[in-house]
Amino acid sequence: MKIRIVQADLGWSVGRVTIVMLLLATIGFLVLQLFLPRFASCLGAVALASGPYLYILRMRKRRFEKFRELFPDVLDSIGRAMRAGFPLSPAIETVISETPAPIAAELQQASTEANLGLGWPGALEKLGQRIPLLEVNLFIAAVQLHSRAGGKLSEVLSSLADNMRESAALRGEVRALAAHGKLTGLILTVLPLGIAGLMAVVSPGYMTVLWNHPWGKNLIAAPAGCLVLAHFVIRRIVDVEV
Repeated sequence: MKIRIVQADLGWSVGRVTIVMLLLATIGFLVLQLFLPRFASCLGAVALASGPYLYILRMRKRRFEKFRELFPDVLDSIGRAMRAGFPLSPAIETVISETPAPIAAELQQASTEANLGLGWPGALEKLGQRIPLLEVNLFIAAVQLHSRAGGKLSEVLSSLADNMRESAALRGEVRALAAHGKLTGLILTVLPLGIAGLMAVVSPGYMTVLWNHPWGKNLIAAPAGCLVLAHFVIRRIVDVEV
């Protein structure tokens, strides 16, 4: 969890997140057990408790997506600086001032670690641990290979940037094709809940029989849980990695 928080660039501590998760689970269970059976209340409490961690994962994913989007331009800038005569270290330090977040902060941290004695190979390795993206790993591999075998690193970085842009375009096409499936899953999840709410308004007595029956709450909680599970299953199916 500590690694995920750092990768999401959130100034939270593990203890704070854990306390919030336990508090949400406790309050959620006490409230839900007034309306739902015990097992459904436990599931609802677990879902509420996972909210902060899911938020961390979402912010981490958004930060990585922004990093992946801007990284090809940064590689082009480093390549141009090297073609102008700068070595790798001054080229990266020159680009930092012109690079937007979150890449600027990560490169600045790598530059600081390299200047404090870790060296650029070690600093870039730590960068790969903080940002575990394929694009970053390719950049690190290119730099390490250049340090051992030599060659024109500027041309390699330009080629990497072009390949990353082509990969980003392909990911955009895949997301556009998968949007229909995600929308279908959302409609199939919301439609039964909408029909149940409409029936409760139009014919309250029809839904009251189910609610007051000894097994009614179980019959409500089980389909609701299946709908939520089916929604995530559909999203997982149509989420194609490129």
